[in-house]
Amino acid sequence: MSKKNNASADKVGARGFFRLQITEDNKVVNDSGWRQNTVVNDGFNQYLCLTLAGMAGSKTVSHAALGTGTAPGATATTLDGEITDAASMRMAVTPTTIASKTVQFAFTLASSVITAAKTIQNVGLFNTSTTSAGTIFAGNTYATSALATNQVVQASYQIRFAYTA
Repeated sequence: MSKKNNASADKVGARGFFRLQITEDNKVVNDSGWRQNTVVNDGFNQYLCLTLAGMAGSKTVSHAALGTGTAPGATATTLDGEITDAASMRMAVTPTTIASKTVQFAFTLASSVITAAKTIQNVGLFNTSTTSAGTIFAGNTYATSALATNQVVQASYQIRFAYTA
């Protein structure tokens, strides 16, 4: 009698979720709700695989960006339509862990950082503060939102690792 090897049925997945809220005078004026993301190929390779192995070329998430474009595809390295015309558009993230299988990156775009109103619709996580540089880890779109110069964007981005059989 032979035993079936179930090792191939064990899976660990990385799924990301984000939520952006635009506030004005401490009141929420727009909320994306929790939305699922796309982890890009370089995200899996450079941020997860190479980092876990402690290899050269590994990256860690340090900043988030907002944009006006489409969702990143699996082979993307940038955020389509990333807003780059104002200083501090790559926002530093504050990482924390939630339980043992989720890392959360919180970030804020302060009011008056942008100098002209924008229609934003995508978000991404990066390894550098320099706009239009670095490699995107993950990102996605949400319903377009008008962002005025007196509004604040507060966001949470979670990457969840879970065992599935």
